[in-house]
Amino acid sequence: MRVIAIVASVLVLVAGTAGANPIVGEWLYIDFDPPNFVHRVDPPIYTAVDAYVMLDLTNSGEPGFTSVSFRLDVTPGVSSPPSFTNLLPGDVAIGDWETGITLASTECITSFPAQIAVLSLYYLGTPGDIAIYDHPQYPRWVVDCQDPGMDFYYCVYSFGGVDKDPDVGPFGDCGGNPVEDVSWTTIKSLYR
Repeated sequence: MRVIAIVASVLVLVAGTAGANPIVGEWLYIDFDPPNFVHRVDPPIYTAVDAYVMLDLTNSGEPGFTSVSFRLDVTPGVSSPPSFTNLLPGDVAIGDWETGITLASTECITSFPAQIAVLSLYYLGTPGDIAIYDHPQYPRWVVDCQDPGMDFYYCVYSFGGVDKDPDVGPFGDCGGNPVEDVSWTTIKSLYR
C-alpha cells in the first residue's frame, strides 16, 4: 500500500511539474542575448542595447510559421527613438511596431527559437520595459505554413527589462478572453 502511495505521489509531482514548464506552447518574448533567454539587461548609461523579439514553437506541436502579429512599447525615458528591424526572410512588414505590426516571411520558418525582429535602443538611464502587446486587429496571431495558412495564438513569455526585472514572467501571459469558448451543449445546460 505504501508503494502505491509513493508511486501516486511521484506521478502527481511529475504531472504538476510538466504542466508548469514555461517553454511548452507558442511563446513570444524579448531576449537580449538569443538564444540564451536573457530577459533583463543592465547596460551602462548612453550605450546601445539590442532587444530581440523571439518566437519559440519548439514544444508546441506546430511545425513552423510564416507570419506573426504584435505591438511593442518602450517605457518613456528608456531610450532615444528606437530602430526596428524585421529579421524574417523577405522583410515583409505591414504596419508599425508601435501601433501594431504583422511580419511575414517568404519561406516557412521551422528552426526555433526564431529571431523575428530586433529593436535597437540607445539607453538614456531610465529603467523600464520593452513590452509586447496585442496587435489591434490580429491579437496574438501566428499563421502556420499550410496553404492556405491557418492561424493559431502565442503567449507572451516575458517582456525585456532594461536596468530592472521585466514585468511579465516567469510563466508569461496568455491573455484573457472575457468570452470563453464553450460548446452549445454547455450553454444549454446553464438553463436547465
